[in-house]
Amino acid sequence: MAETDPITPSAVVTETDNATLHRYGTPDDPPLLIIYSLVNRPAILDLSPERSVIARLLAGGFCVYLLAWYPPGAARRYLGLADYVLGDITDAVDWVADRHAMRPHLLGVCQGGVLALCQTALRPRQIRSLTTLATPIATDSADDALARLARGIDFDALVTATGNVTGEGLATVFASLKPFALGPRRYNGLAALADADAAARDAFLRMERWMYDGPDLAGQAFAEFAREIYQNNALIRDTLTLDGQPVRLAAIDTPVFNAWAEDDHLVPPATARALAAHLGGDCAEHGLPGGHLGLFIGGRAHKQLYPALLDWLRSH
Repeated sequence: MAETDPITPSAVVTETDNATLHRYGTPDDPPLLIIYSLVNRPAILDLSPERSVIARLLAGGFCVYLLAWYPPGAARRYLGLADYVLGDITDAVDWVADRHAMRPHLLGVCQGGVLALCQTALRPRQIRSLTTLATPIATDSADDALARLARGIDFDALVTATGNVTGEGLATVFASLKPFALGPRRYNGLAALADADAAARDAFLRMERWMYDGPDLAGQAFAEFAREIYQNNALIRDTLTLDGQPVRLAAIDTPVFNAWAEDDHLVPPATARALAAHLGGDCAEHGLPGGHLGLFIGGRAHKQLYPALLDWLRSH
């Protein structure tokens, strides 16, 4: 299935070892760098003109950068979290800071929020502010279904046997966590398209394409993330290290904005909102009614969350 085409135009401005760096907007505006998850593709942030997170940030007066990950392929199966954080993200942050002669704001999405937290914890002086959206922090809550599932799996043995982890396989796992809610809702939406206009039909089909077009994940990075974040709760326990460097949330005195969805079955509220208590600085918080994807494409998010985030960003 072809990758979902972007809505907002961008230019590729540079490459890192494992990603391309896209720029949206003019470099005359202050920079904001998005770190997306290694799972799925970032098209969910730019799915339609009316519900584009990237367009919203552009309209708010920022020059937006997006680090778009390459699919790993067999040659990248041994990439670890340190390669992505200390390599690609560090290079992108430094490139943006050099071009703008100022530190960038950093925005991490879901798993990308964990990567952005690692970058900020290790290099707090290089980041102007950090925003985390639907980011798993404390994975010991009773309602964290992904953490419960992960506890019984030997991920190192899994990736030794399979190499990289397929995007199709992960999509099946995510759908299985809430099958009786997601399936009927999806097909009710399909039936409603009979009376919908062309724009609504296009948005639905773009969402379908995005849901089942997830890239493969580098086996080693997948195993490290699942083991450290979901089995060991390493961010909260202060046991995560990258190439021997300890990742300490308390080292982050950079201003942080943390948002989550109150009905998120992938990153439950208790998993996400634990962040503030472990940081070394101030943290603004925003919980929003709705599910995981609603945080990015929901009408309430675009009316409430992103105006609040933009006000906060401009104040920093």
